[in-house]
Amino acid sequence: MSHEALAETGDTIKIGTDNYKFTQETQQLLIKSYVSKYQKDTSVIIINESHDSSEGHYSLFKGLESFFASNPSLVKQTMFLSEGTTSNQPISIQALIDEEPHPTDDTIRQVLQSHMITGYMAYEWKHQDGIPIIGIEDEGLYALCRRFASLCRENPNAIFQHRKYEDGTEYDIPLLRAWAFLIAARNKRMAQTLVEHVRRYSNPMLFAAWDHIKDRRPPFEKKWDKHINRNLVSAQHMGLMGALMFPWSMTGEDWFLFRNVPKDSETFDIDHYLKLARIGYTFLNPKGAENATPQDEENYKRIFRAQREK
Repeated sequence: MSHEALAETGDTIKIGTDNYKFTQETQQLLIKSYVSKYQKDTSVIIINESHDSSEGHYSLFKGLESFFASNPSLVKQTMFLSEGTTSNQPISIQALIDEEPHPTDDTIRQVLQSHMITGYMAYEWKHQDGIPIIGIEDEGLYALCRRFASLCRENPNAIFQHRKYEDGTEYDIPLLRAWAFLIAARNKRMAQTLVEHVRRYSNPMLFAAWDHIKDRRPPFEKKWDKHINRNLVSAQHMGLMGALMFPWSMTGEDWFLFRNVPKDSETFDIDHYLKLARIGYTFLNPKGAENATPQDEENYKRIFRAQREK
């Protein structure tokens, strides 16, 4: 089916250089939260990763159903780009299809509550349109970031490193600061993967949290990035003693995940890289993406804990 040229209105969304239908039904499920302001040659959709909100994932699933029902010509031009999986690594949901080839919405809701799949994976499970799903992550940085995320969820006061000032006064660097550094350090590869696939697909849809798109940290927090980066790289030359410098390094099977951090890591947000590439975007937030239940939070923590202990 060919795409009908549409004027830009409140009920359209820009993809590539064309406007596509963005109906009121879709807007109830996928809320337009931000549109890039800089000069662009093409445009993409970025959708907030709901992480621990099963309601957000279900809204995403239903929102994608509504969106593609309105724009069937886009289905074969679409790729899903997935936060949390190594860049360009394909993600298969064939095991789910084999187990239940015709899932009901109730079945999908139950599986989403387990946090074993995301809303866009649920869409492909039900509709089996053949939309490729691939990862966007630097594998090493993500592994370390995942460990920090798990530890910070269990203890927000966890320590990244004990240090001393030149006068001998001791101080602690919070693990939350190091986690924020790694979230930012992952952005370059995420953006690169999107840019690569803009050349191959008309509608590569990126699923990533807003903190990756726009870094909202105050300047004094960002100043810690280079300090944390330097400490992690320095430890790489110290063998076992390097691991022992960090209270968190022995909380999983691999003590040496800090070796994954490159020297002089860039910590720009994805907005920065897309602006350089002249790729505009519309950021959509699934309804309920911030509404994680206590059971959601517990299930999500359990998954992170299991991944950490692999």
